Amino acid sequence: MTQGYGPEFGQQGQWGQQGQQPQWEQQPQWGQASPAPVPGGYPGSAGQGGMGTGPQFGPGDGVNWRRVKLLGLILLIGTALLLLIRLGINLASFIGADEVAATDAGGEMGALGIGAGLTSLVLTIASHAVGLILFVLAIIAAVMGRGKARTGGIMVAVAVPASVVLYWIVTVIVAVVLLASGMADADTGELTGNGYRIAAAVDVLRNLLIIAIIGLGSFFVHSTAAKKLSA
Repeated sequence: MTQGYGPEFGQQGQWGQQGQQPQWEQQPQWGQASPAPVPGGYPGSAGQGGMGTGPQFGPGDGVNWRRVKLLGLILLIGTALLLLIRLGINLASFIGADEVAATDAGGEMGALGIGAGLTSLVLTIASHAVGLILFVLAIIAAVMGRGKARTGGIMVAVAVPASVVLYWIVTVIVAVVLLASGMADADTGELTGNGYRIAAAVDVLRNLLIIAIIGLGSFFVHSTAAKKLSA
């Protein structure tokens, strides 16, 4: 019987023509490797955006260190500006000491004394404004930062109001010392010219101490953020 499976099976095979792979064997099998995923095809895949496409936060801390670094830079600039302003106030007080002492004694203030007084007034207002700005920025840096950046922000935020408290403490101590040394009137408490100069010199030391604390805190904020960004 030649119509059965003999000749046709020998030439064409049971499922098709001779040498041709059966159709079911041409389909992907469970044991075969799956095609490579299309980049960006599903969340978390190798081509989905990558890690560097979002905001630049620190490793695992969720801090925007780029913004903290900017705050630190502004704090450093503000610290230098505050130092110049406060030293300018002390210099104006030192120069106009004799004029102020003469006015306290009942005399008239000359042009030098008036100029020194106005300069001191303007610089004092500027000192309070810059100090307030530093106080606000320091609180923001303390809230946003971590580690030494937060410590630096707290240092600046505490040093600004502490400067006012320290001013009154130092003023009282200096007044008592000058009164005991004869550089102040025992009845009115008015200082002599040298007394005003000594008070101004002591206030320079107070300002340098406060500015050093503010500058150190600002440096902590800026340097910590810079290290985190370069890591």
